[in-house]
Amino acid sequence: MKKLIALCAFMLVTTYGCDSKKGSAKISDQIRINQIGFYPSSVKQFTVIDTDATSFKLVDAYKNKVYAGELVDQGTWDASGERVMLGDFSSFTAPGAYYVVVNDTIASYPFKIKKELYRSALKAAIKSYYFQRASMPIEEEFGGIYQREEGHMDDECLYHPSSGKTEGTLNSPGGWYDAGDYGKYIVNASLTVGQMLLILEQYPEMMINIGLNIPETGNGITDLWDELRYELDWIQTMQDDDGGVYFKLTAKGFSGFIMPEDYDLDRYIIGKGTASTLDFAAVLAQASRLYKDIDEKWAEKALEASKKAFSWADKNDNIAFKNPEDVSTGEYGDDEFSDDFFWAATELYLATKDEQYKVAMNKYEQAYEHKLADSWKNFVKNVAFHSLLENTDQLDESMANALKKGHTALADDILGKIQEHPYRIALNNYEWGSNSDILNQAYILCVAHRLTGEEKYLLGAEQITDYIFGKNATGYSFMTGFGAKRIMFPHHRPSGADSIAEPVPGFILGGPNDDRQDAHDVNYVSEFPAKAHMDVEPSFASNEVCINWNAPAVYVLAYLEEVRK
Repeated sequence: MKKLIALCAFMLVTTYGCDSKKGSAKISDQIRINQIGFYPSSVKQFTVIDTDATSFKLVDAYKNKVYAGELVDQGTWDASGERVMLGDFSSFTAPGAYYVVVNDTIASYPFKIKKELYRSALKAAIKSYYFQRASMPIEEEFGGIYQREEGHMDDECLYHPSSGKTEGTLNSPGGWYDAGDYGKYIVNASLTVGQMLLILEQYPEMMINIGLNIPETGNGITDLWDELRYELDWIQTMQDDDGGVYFKLTAKGFSGFIMPEDYDLDRYIIGKGTASTLDFAAVLAQASRLYKDIDEKWAEKALEASKKAFSWADKNDNIAFKNPEDVSTGEYGDDEFSDDFFWAATELYLATKDEQYKVAMNKYEQAYEHKLADSWKNFVKNVAFHSLLENTDQLDESMANALKKGHTALADDILGKIQEHPYRIALNNYEWGSNSDILNQAYILCVAHRLTGEEKYLLGAEQITDYIFGKNATGYSFMTGFGAKRIMFPHHRPSGADSIAEPVPGFILGGPNDDRQDAHDVNYVSEFPAKAHMDVEPSFASNEVCINWNAPAVYVLAYLEEVRK
């Protein structure tokens, strides 16, 4: 039934005509454009693939031509096998609803030019975390048609031997389901919250107006603070008495596509290591600093837990987590901890001004770079950099200048790659979570804009965001619930089991992944890396949701909404 409804909806979009003197232009996947639209002052670009056309026109909702322009040949993009033509109508700024028409025969999906362009998408991206809450029901008042019963109370979780304990149980309720499965993982939780805390540090007043309609709405605290607190409270339950932090809370294997309330597998506290302990220390120190004016007692408790964790990690500095033989849930592997030490020391120094953490921060100094893929282990140092850049008044002048120079150099490198790319993006490698890779590049550009005020960085972030909402080689908008050609079958258990046609909105999908780890269950229709995505439920490699893929989307959309208002 879900498939039939999705097909009917797509047919309605693709057969809508744009009348012209030469006939009727049909909506075509040949035109790749941001299906949400553009701010009036944005760069406004699109691509047309495999065409001999040299020009285009912009028509409004009444089929009136409002703009005409030339297409520029970008050559063939090896990653997609397409000959790419680029169109640009950045000089057109009038608000309204429009289509791009090429050769009077094909038209783009509809889009808008407007202020507050991403307000709805931003709210959905944040509220996706509410829909991932464990240990509580999603009530109709707050979840609408996505209401569900509570699942995973996690009040008597068994200790797996890898945790270092074999007797008793742990009470660890709450938090968010990590991805399309029902596991909860400390390293990913920490990075996810850490990335979103930055927008609250930068623009706390802006977020007041982003009402989410969650149970805490109206309590006098901005909803994003409340949503992050739900995860932070769970994170704190995962600390052992000695200060070390358990790695994850999952079953030994993944469940089927069932609702949370139907879950019947035993839940285990699994592993305990250096990465989970340091990331715990980092995000709780960061949160303690930022929540101090909201809940001082909570902030003090979080800081003490952070210090205790850092002390344990300092004494146990090389304990890597590997899945035990009887466990097959997410591993989030990492055996390099210097960047985790750097993040934790950075946040503790900013929270305490204690010299010992500054010494540790300098000891574990990191190269200013952005490593693509595996963001749970490769972006943590960038979170530290961004916290430092927001607090340069607490650094000596030479360090502050070095950080600013490093960040602008990184951002300039991303801009250079955008200008050379047929689709005007900076990504050429398509691995697990490629959409988070590209969003993290946009994140870096937004921070560069905040540092310098230079418009070029903001325009680059917008060009990257266009990719997420449809200007990509698949033509899909990669956020559930948004765009004309939208994802309908994410690898997400509640969306697959709830009998509702549309998936839960607001999730960023993993995106094209040339490694295709699920190829034994998924028939990919394209051999090209940039098209290695299938909108089918079994495709965990390309079509799964994950909390750390949504985090940079929340930051980028919030930043754009703030500076483009």
